[in-house]
Amino acid sequence: MHTRKLALVGAVTVAALAVPATASASPDTPVTVTVMGTSDLHGNTLNWDYFKNAEFTDSRGNHVGLAKVSTLVDKIRAERGADRTLLFDSGDTIQGTPLAYYYAKIEPVNETGKLHPMARAMNAIGYDAVTLGNHEFNYGLPLLATWVKQMKAPVLGANAVHARSGLPAYRPFVIKTMKVRGEKPIKVGVLGLTNPGVAIWDKANVEGRLRFTGLVQSAKKWVPVIRGLGADVVVVTAHAGDNGMSSYGGDLPVENASAMVAEQVPGVDAVLFGHAHNDVPQKFVTNKATGRQVLLTEPGRWGQRLSVLDFQLAKKRGEWTVVGKSSTTLNTNTVAEDPKIVSLMKEQHDTTVKYVNTVVAQSREQLSAAESPYKDTPILDYM
Repeated sequence: MHTRKLALVGAVTVAALAVPATASASPDTPVTVTVMGTSDLHGNTLNWDYFKNAEFTDSRGNHVGLAKVSTLVDKIRAERGADRTLLFDSGDTIQGTPLAYYYAKIEPVNETGKLHPMARAMNAIGYDAVTLGNHEFNYGLPLLATWVKQMKAPVLGANAVHARSGLPAYRPFVIKTMKVRGEKPIKVGVLGLTNPGVAIWDKANVEGRLRFTGLVQSAKKWVPVIRGLGADVVVVTAHAGDNGMSSYGGDLPVENASAMVAEQVPGVDAVLFGHAHNDVPQKFVTNKATGRQVLLTEPGRWGQRLSVLDFQLAKKRGEWTVVGKSSTTLNTNTVAEDPKIVSLMKEQHDTTVKYVNTVVAQSREQLSAAESPYKDTPILDYM
């Protein structure tokens, strides 16, 4: 794609997603911008275990779901000022629970026209951008396209390109503009990168339609564009772990390349990453080209954590410059569910609970799985 076309894409994005802000600042006082982030929600809207048919908890006392996340998000917005906060997600959103399965396979939203439960909850919470994870492709491109259309937030995936043309199949990035009274606006750019492993894991759904370029390669292409459009802060939302390794062979770009992006791509201030399901409150990686520290954080999985990244910006030679940054993760088990989200999800949640508790067969005798590791048994044949 030519530079002129890239600039046009970015310019349209900036215009469409500017947000008003009214806080004031003096030239000598740093302004703090807060980015909140989730990842690997995997269809969890409420704190519910559909397999146990009970509220979710584990041995460490974790809770799950967007209703819990929503309460924390509201708290941060109240503390920092809604005009100084943004909310992003790093992928694996529409697969993982019976709730997500039901509205993909039993009553597919791309056939019924119903609003996907994850779109319903995320729209209500007010996400600013969401990045594609590899599991977004599990149920096929038509269902994914429906969910993308239903989302109020832009759904990003810069390195998911059309197989023939190589042009982006999804939005590569967005820029959010925050007005500062009496000062130049602050622009925060977010680049979304998905996982190259989709080409293997969902080959049946994407072969001949989509290709997936490397995270580093794609970031080197798009970060200069975002900076060229005036972004003062650049955050990469990446559905990739940070260990630099892959679960597959060398034919595809590196699977877990988040730290590589931080290390090899100039102009990145922070990486909100996912895919590995780890709780990483704060990590710094030195960029080889600039020597600057890049902030990394991962908010665990299923809505158990919310990453909170703070950027301090000050005016230098008339331009906003990041002079400080830090991050942490907040545990959602410290707050109650947002009743607004609980109410919104009730109908779809109840439908799913009824579905998973429906008796599909009965056996008149006990079926043992004791010998299943080494021979065929009726219970495994049944399952």
